[in-house]
Amino acid sequence: MADTPLPPDRETLTHTLQATGLPAAIVAHLAAQARPAVLMPTTAGDEDAIPAGASKLGGRPDLPQGMAWPLRPPYPDADRRAQYYNRKADDLLANPPSWARTKGVEWFSNEHRAKAQAVAKDFPLAFFGQFNLAELAQAPGFDPVFPTEGRLLVFYDYWIEPEEFTPEAAVGWRVIWDPSPVAELVRAPVPQALLAISNDEWSCVFPPAPVTTQHSVITPMPFNDKGWDAFPLEDNAEFTAYDAWFCAFGTPDEKNRDNHQFGGFPQPLQNGLQARSQLAANGLNCGGNIWHTAQAKALLESAAQWRLVVQIGADPHARFADVGAYYVMMREADIVARRFDQARVVYQCD
Repeated sequence: MADTPLPPDRETLTHTLQATGLPAAIVAHLAAQARPAVLMPTTAGDEDAIPAGASKLGGRPDLPQGMAWPLRPPYPDADRRAQYYNRKADDLLANPPSWARTKGVEWFSNEHRAKAQAVAKDFPLAFFGQFNLAELAQAPGFDPVFPTEGRLLVFYDYWIEPEEFTPEAAVGWRVIWDPSPVAELVRAPVPQALLAISNDEWSCVFPPAPVTTQHSVITPMPFNDKGWDAFPLEDNAEFTAYDAWFCAFGTPDEKNRDNHQFGGFPQPLQNGLQARSQLAANGLNCGGNIWHTAQAKALLESAAQWRLVVQIGADPHARFADVGAYYVMMREADIVARRFDQARVVYQCD
């Protein structure tokens, strides 16, 4: 569990960095690079008591009149995905593992068959949350690169959980900026297809968890950020000092921590947030040996343009599992141009 909250301002960040013994020039450089962000703690909520357009995780989205619940189309590589799920279904029946016997091998096998069919047709995306930008913009930690009106809504194929490193996975999420007036919003009913695959043990429909009073922080740059230039990572003493300081803030898959964040630097659970986003967004499958090709190397030169929009971590109120976190990533130029359809949603776990 994290023992140290993220610093509330640059002065505090500088003071705690100085205590690591890092050289003054490096401390000043890292403090200057740190980005403001807004943390978004949640509480348990009643859907009917949450105002239209308010920031929340889970529940039902507030959509403009006439806008349907977002569906993803069939995955472009649906045949490959269907073969994968059908093979898993066959393997379960042929060699039932001990963990599957408690519920019934056929139940798990049938779920894989259902996924094999679902990837080849339109299917509703799970609603992760909506974030009221006008309210968030009142916090000092709100980065003015983002819009200051409307809402940002995040939908994701939680059932399939598409890998972020393939171009084809991009149909598995939708990030929508909706500037509609609040008076024009309608709280959408949950599609039956999502309800049909949800139960008491696992669900694609999350309980509503409204965001309570948000607060501002300054977020330090992770050493695996593509913009890292504070010191060579081969310097063991400086790396060890910074890593221990950074890790003390914790990770967004922990309990009793503010895991949800708008803007700033992320607290990644793995490497590759920017690099994988850059390659996959440019049509390269980076799940293999593409990294050493000339095309990949050329693209990676500008991977630092990708930055965090929203980080969604473990949440006991919305019942997001505490086994990872979701990161909405965008190029800064796309944020400025309000091209939120270009966002990528990356899931990471330890």
